[in-house]
Amino acid sequence: MKKSNFYYWASDLRKNSGEGVLGNKFLSDLKKYYNNTAFIKISQNHHNYSTFYNKYFLNLFGALKLWKYYFKGYRTVYINYLPIWNFTIFLILPPKTILGPITGSLIYDKQSLLQYILRGILIKILKDISLFIIFFRQKKILFSTELLKSIIPKKKYKICYFNYVFKVFPGFQKKKNKRNIDFLIYNRSHNNRNNALIEYFINNTSEEKFKIIVVGDPINSSYVHNKGYINRNKLLSLLANTKFTFGSSENLYTLFVLDAISKNVTIFCDKNLKKSNILKYKKLFLVNFTSFNKTTNYIVNKEYKFKNKNIKNNFIKNNYEKYFV
Repeated sequence: MKKSNFYYWASDLRKNSGEGVLGNKFLSDLKKYYNNTAFIKISQNHHNYSTFYNKYFLNLFGALKLWKYYFKGYRTVYINYLPIWNFTIFLILPPKTILGPITGSLIYDKQSLLQYILRGILIKILKDISLFIIFFRQKKILFSTELLKSIIPKKKYKICYFNYVFKVFPGFQKKKNKRNIDFLIYNRSHNNRNNALIEYFINNTSEEKFKIIVVGDPINSSYVHNKGYINRNKLLSLLANTKFTFGSSENLYTLFVLDAISKNVTIFCDKNLKKSNILKYKKLFLVNFTSFNKTTNYIVNKEYKFKNKNIKNNFIKNNYEKYFV
């Protein structure tokens, strides 16, 4: 087998998306451990990442396209998109394809019958199929977080590498800024509890009460300052002047939340993520994302007093280098 070139498929390498930042980090690490090797991108450029075709069908096309280079004797790499439920990708990739970090969560709204059917039953079955395929085909597996650890057999832990997302953590801010942004909200057009709570929160507060900035998909409100999709450096600059934000309802350690932690921002997250708080971040408050009125009143009226100390850098240590070799 030829060793001179790697051909890789990456659905998203943007510098202003979590998937893109993590994908770029993975590619950078891969190049470091395979020094003096050419990495050739075969993914197509596309601008609208949110369409059904780009999110689901284009990735299958990428997995199939890698076979062309596999048969020519080259090494193949599939970087993202790799949700654990999409067993088709894991099934059709060429043998010995290096996988980017696998993503996924076990958390869903148990009060919703539709969510229970889709995610509690159907997606769970798909996850089990994916894990069977992955363990059969892969000698090493890399996960972006450890949210899926509980469904992985303990005897497989020795070939699993968790919490790769921590590698893109920018480090803790030491400088104390005057915070003039009350809330900075990262919004994605997605039907989940996080969006519903944020919408309720905005509609039941006032411009006089809070200065609210939204990045990502705009929110239609007369007193919200929509910034759109911005680069990460600009986001970090805004977070350095921010008091509060909201985390995801499914994953505590998204790139946005890690960036907020690095800037010592107070974060409101779903109470179902309590077990995921392995960093023991002192400015993280677990609230009920489904009890809108009660939670909004709590956020608005609660008075917080914090120690002026940054949390310790106690991230999970993991020898990721062994994954790439």
